[in-house]
Amino acid sequence: MPSDPPERNTDLLRPRREVSPMLDRGPRPPSDQVAPPWRVLVQIGGENRTTLGLPVTAERMLVGRADTEGEVVPELDLNPYDGLRNGVSRKHAAIVYEDETLHIEDLNSTNGTRINGYQLTPGKLYRLRDGDELEFGRVRVVIRFVRAPR
Repeated sequence: MPSDPPERNTDLLRPRREVSPMLDRGPRPPSDQVAPPWRVLVQIGGENRTTLGLPVTAERMLVGRADTEGEVVPELDLNPYDGLRNGVSRKHAAIVYEDETLHIEDLNSTNGTRINGYQLTPGKLYRLRDGDELEFGRVRVVIRFVRAPR
């Protein structure tokens, strides 16, 4: 039985028609209410995953898929969530900490990044707020800000 070839590139996905943007959830807390020290809680499906070892003060946190050679090791690896099949690029997006605010930036990924259903322009920063839904290809993630224990 031949083995699968090693993964190289992300396949371009056909858009899903049944996916619609999330409804507006109303006002969000001002950013000064979630001031550092805090962490980002990432909710993927029914599972919560706190980005342990990722201080929010890091300038850039890579989101994508780790490769088998260990050359790409994102802080938020979406391989365990079927990232390859769901159109996640190795270097898909970055969570950027700038001016005491978190932003998301699409890194010219094959299948794009959305925030609350809105398609991001690659290379542009978009402010993240508590409760935002991100889509990396077809992997849906909800971002929550939580206070870090002191």
